[in-house]
Amino acid sequence: MWSDSSDDGGGRYRSDGGRHRATWNTEDPDSLPSTVVNAVAEAKGVDGLALSEVLNDVVDPDALVRVVGSSPAEPVTVEFTLAGRPVTVDSDGTVVVEPAESE
Repeated sequence: MWSDSSDDGGGRYRSDGGRHRATWNTEDPDSLPSTVVNAVAEAKGVDGLALSEVLNDVVDPDALVRVVGSSPAEPVTVEFTLAGRPVTVDSDGTVVVEPAESE
């Protein structure tokens, strides 16, 4: 069963227990980095500032915005791990945070 919530930045978050989904505003690509951080933080049950690593440690946020948020002709997917959680970001506005392997 999914539960829904939202943040102050307009992102929508859904959880099915282990997997968390968020949406970022594709018309505002600059919202992508904060949506990713907030989705991982929500999945871990902590504040975004309390994550064990920052987004800059694993991916350049500006490059992520350029690659995924540039309205490409073909769908784009970027995968990386942040704070021990596998993250998938799609150009359709979807962010999926998987549970850590040890969970």
